[in-house]
Amino acid sequence: MPPDTSPPNTIRMGRVARAHGLAGEVEIRPDWPESRGLLDADEVVLESADGQRELCKVIRSRQTPKGVLMLLAGIADRDAAEARRGHTVSVTRGALPTLTDGEYYLCDLVGLGVFGAEGLVGHVVEVQMYPSVDAVVIQTPAGEWVEQPLLDEWIEQVDLAGQRIVLLSLGGLIEVPRGARPADQPSTDSGKR
Repeated sequence: MPPDTSPPNTIRMGRVARAHGLAGEVEIRPDWPESRGLLDADEVVLESADGQRELCKVIRSRQTPKGVLMLLAGIADRDAAEARRGHTVSVTRGALPTLTDGEYYLCDLVGLGVFGAEGLVGHVVEVQMYPSVDAVVIQTPAGEWVEQPLLDEWIEQVDLAGQRIVLLSLGGLIEVPRGARPADQPSTDSGKR
């Protein structure tokens, strides 16, 4: 997972993959392919690799097989769109659907402590999304990496206010082999559960 460098009160939704056409449209690859947050956004925050941010009003957006095409105010031609290639794309939390009790955004799990019956297991460093299940990647106090699928059979509680995930047992933990660890292999983030 790329680190979430979004401004406060925003959630990273994806990355500008390329320019599209001559009118300044950008193609955005969502971090979470099932998300509709970009299609519902009235404005987005673009951020360059060096931390420069710009707030852009969305003129129009549409779904494509690979992502979302957006025409943004202030990006009027292909060259301007191409200059945003690689920028992260975030939306304000207020632009996203209101969460009900028990729901959370996956990106909010990063940094939480994970606890089992014996105490601290480690801290969430990344969220992985697989076709069949989402999982958190945890770094243990010993520096090892393990994954925990986010399934009701393993998770007792996700307590965002308390900054913790409580496991029913440690039976769902899967060791992450070296070479497949988050620092070695970026993945995706965002999404609602």
